Amino acid sequence: MRLSGFASGMDINQMVKDLMKAERQPMQKMEQDQKELILKMGEYREVNREFLEFRNNTFDTIMRRANMDAKQVSSSNEALVSGTASAGASNGTYTISNVSQLATAEYHSSSQGIINSDGAQVDPNASLLDQFGKNSVGFSITTYDKAGAAVTNSFSFDGADTLNGVLSEINNSELGVQAFFDEHSGKISMSRTEVGVYNEGGNEIEFTGAFLTDTLHMTGTPDNTAQNAVFTMNGLTTERQSNDFDINGLNISLKSETTESVSLTVSNNTDDIFDTVMGFVDDYNKLIEMVGGKVSQEYHRDYAPLTDEQRGDMSDSEIEMWEERAHSGLVRNDRILSGALTQMRQDIYAPVNGDANLAFSQIAELGITTTSNYQDRGRLEVDETKLRAAIDQDPEAVFQMFAADGETHEEKGIARRVRETLNDQMQVISRRAGGSDAASNQSFTMGREIDQASDRITNFERRMQQVEDRYWSQFTAMEQAMAQANAQAEQLMSFTGGGQMM
Repeated sequence: MRLSGFASGMDINQMVKDLMKAERQPMQKMEQDQKELILKMGEYREVNREFLEFRNNTFDTIMRRANMDAKQVSSSNEALVSGTASAGASNGTYTISNVSQLATAEYHSSSQGIINSDGAQVDPNASLLDQFGKNSVGFSITTYDKAGAAVTNSFSFDGADTLNGVLSEINNSELGVQAFFDEHSGKISMSRTEVGVYNEGGNEIEFTGAFLTDTLHMTGTPDNTAQNAVFTMNGLTTERQSNDFDINGLNISLKSETTESVSLTVSNNTDDIFDTVMGFVDDYNKLIEMVGGKVSQEYHRDYAPLTDEQRGDMSDSEIEMWEERAHSGLVRNDRILSGALTQMRQDIYAPVNGDANLAFSQIAELGITTTSNYQDRGRLEVDETKLRAAIDQDPEAVFQMFAADGETHEEKGIARRVRETLNDQMQVISRRAGGSDAASNQSFTMGREIDQASDRITNFERRMQQVEDRYWSQFTAMEQAMAQANAQAEQLMSFTGGGQMM
């Protein structure tokens, strides 16, 4: 039971609140320490996300040969012959001449208009039963794959199906046939989706079944026979089943028959390689700028994270200004992050001691150096003219400078070294600050520290409850004593007053 100043006239509630506010002062510091731990953990995790993104981007860009050995193809007549080249294509000039024929596909059409049972033009959307009086139909079609092997597909339909439904099934099969009904002529057309000859000496599409041959009038005689592309390349007459084909990484597209000679020139795509290297430099600079900014931020000791109680006494603008300082410098001069920056800088500048036959072994030879300002923490700058010259001279050496995969650290390319450094640092940070996939706070150091802080706060709260109960007990006892004293005084006064009256 709590008594609130009825006997003493004092505001016991306020007195207990004031006393407990003083008692709870250590709690504020504990809550602020815990909040700072959580904020610091967030800083670590943000850096880890940036490390992960840079590591993945590096693998997808500068370490991919397709990006660093990019080729370009120029044609002397794009309207006749064009080309593209993969990274493995050899530089040089290829001459295409005497394109006597382009590859074409075989196609068939009905030998006459298709009529229904009433002698009228067939309705492709009506049922087979209504149009042809058939409760079921069956047939098969054979085509040939690129190896010349027969591909046969059998079809069966009931009377409720339509002619358009039949054609749709053919189109969706593995035959590689495109079929449609032409309402103007009342005929069906079927053609191979692939150009070229796959069944030497025979038809590319073969029909079996009375429904195809008699009802739909697909006689098997093609309207256009398939043929291969025939041309001369560097003096050698040859042919291909397609008008688009690949020769040693060079993809050639024949667009028209011609007797003219067309030259295709394969060369290094300096612009694409240059852009890839510059992308790596830009991403690296952004990374070290972000991390360097965090380890050099000023730490404001007098601006601890705000508790909920403190927020309630401040305006929004005051809270924003305070939190800006409270969040600053939480990882200032952090050993883990500073060590990562140092190691990456060493990875960049150490020579690549791999293939001795390559033209370059140090990144400075590509025109890439660090700025003269030591506060930039190893920020890279590029002599673009020198970089372009290096790419023109030996693009393979430029690629190996970044992506070489040797047995030792010294033999590995700088991008591969940086990736390995980031892998190691991410593991260190994850052990320290965890990540989004952490099973519980107990699986990483800062999580355990946060849980320990929570336990201290809980225990302190329990003690504060005991202290508050003690204060109330003491004040209640005082109130009871004063009430008893007041009662005795009143009783004494009543006795004294009674004696005077007699």
